[in-house]
Amino acid sequence: MNCSLIKNVNIPCSIFLISSALIVSLTLGLFNYFNNQFYVVYIGNSELGVVEDSSEIELFVEDLTEWSSNKYGLDLEFNENLIIRKEVRPGSKPDVLAVRERIKHLSSFRTDAYMIQVNGKPFVPVACQSDLDLMIEALTEEYTVESNAGSAEIVDIDVSEDLSLQKLIINPDSLFTASEAASLLKSNGYEQCYHSDPETELIMQGFTNGIQPKSRNFGSNVNGAPVGNDLNQEAEPEADFILNITTLEKVTEVEVIPFSTEYIFDDDMLITDKEIKEPGQDGEKEIVYQVKRQNGIEIERKLISEEVIKEPQVQIEIKGRKNPPARGSGSFIWPVQGEGTIYNAFSSGHPGIDIHIAHGTNVLAADDGIVTYSGYGSTQGKYLILQHGRYWTLYLHNSAHLVSVGDRVSKGQPIARVGATGRAFGPHLHFEIRVDDGSNQWDSYYQHRPVDPMRFYRR
Repeated sequence: MNCSLIKNVNIPCSIFLISSALIVSLTLGLFNYFNNQFYVVYIGNSELGVVEDSSEIELFVEDLTEWSSNKYGLDLEFNENLIIRKEVRPGSKPDVLAVRERIKHLSSFRTDAYMIQVNGKPFVPVACQSDLDLMIEALTEEYTVESNAGSAEIVDIDVSEDLSLQKLIINPDSLFTASEAASLLKSNGYEQCYHSDPETELIMQGFTNGIQPKSRNFGSNVNGAPVGNDLNQEAEPEADFILNITTLEKVTEVEVIPFSTEYIFDDDMLITDKEIKEPGQDGEKEIVYQVKRQNGIEIERKLISEEVIKEPQVQIEIKGRKNPPARGSGSFIWPVQGEGTIYNAFSSGHPGIDIHIAHGTNVLAADDGIVTYSGYGSTQGKYLILQHGRYWTLYLHNSAHLVSVGDRVSKGQPIARVGATGRAFGPHLHFEIRVDDGSNQWDSYYQHRPVDPMRFYRR
């Protein structure tokens, strides 16, 4: 056989073998390349993990945004820079659940909102424009209820400060309700820290141009973890906001009309006696005022009208005119049981003597007479008045009375107990003797002339 023929036959066989090997290697390489390609998920420059199907992450972010929007009742936007990129990652194990958890942990959202500004300075952010009116209404209603218990009708409202709204984008956790804003203004001490450029939109991530109230968590994610790096920085100087609300109110009040008293005199009754024939009744009138208040405090009141809705009924009293018998002897015994100490003597400014003695000591009738008064005065405390004919005696600051009006008493009879009622510095008896003015009637407290009681005693 010809050797050259054999050689020519072997050459095509080698080429076939080499080509086959190359095709197999290329096929395996392509298989490995495509088999190690995954979708890598990033938020900003932070890698969160790999997944096989990018649509799973896209749908998850959509669902998370919708869930958060429903939670806040606002239209929210996903705030993070989410990147899904296809890369070759040999040996990587896709884990969609782990990636979802990392997205949930790092995610934050933003929404369109409005900054309430007081005299050009940012106060608090609210969700919508109507919250400004609701804030003023809530504050006005609270002032009205506190100051007038709901009895006023608001006629006009005026706010002294310049209120305005600035549109911004912000984290929904940073928003205040209208009632919260009203409470902060009413507390008159809300410390608002804001940065140098209030005109800049408040973009949530980082809050480099945002505001940061001390009492509010600005910039939290769905798990409550802080977002951005500026939340712990030193606060700017604080500004206190006071909103002065002036209200004009129509106030309707019902006032009492005191009844008057008419007297019928009876010559057969003692002047110390009286009898109510027809009891009186107070009337009522409806009065309408125009009241001006600032922050709930009344600063002006004008009478608009008044109308009697119930006439008062006159009280008819029968009074005696008969003088009591002059039973008094004109001489007086010491008006307490025991000595006591006089620490305030009679003078032009002090129409009696003050006898300091133990609390509860018997007060004695200084002479025979009739009890004409038993009552209480803010200065006198509990006190008695006795009529003795030519003289009257008074016993003040008692702790208790042992007799009643109209009782006839004998000289030396216990009529009261020493006390410290009314304007009194410790237990004592304030004792007075007054000379009757000839009327034998007690019509006013200083009607009868006082005399120094000590002129009747040798002490």
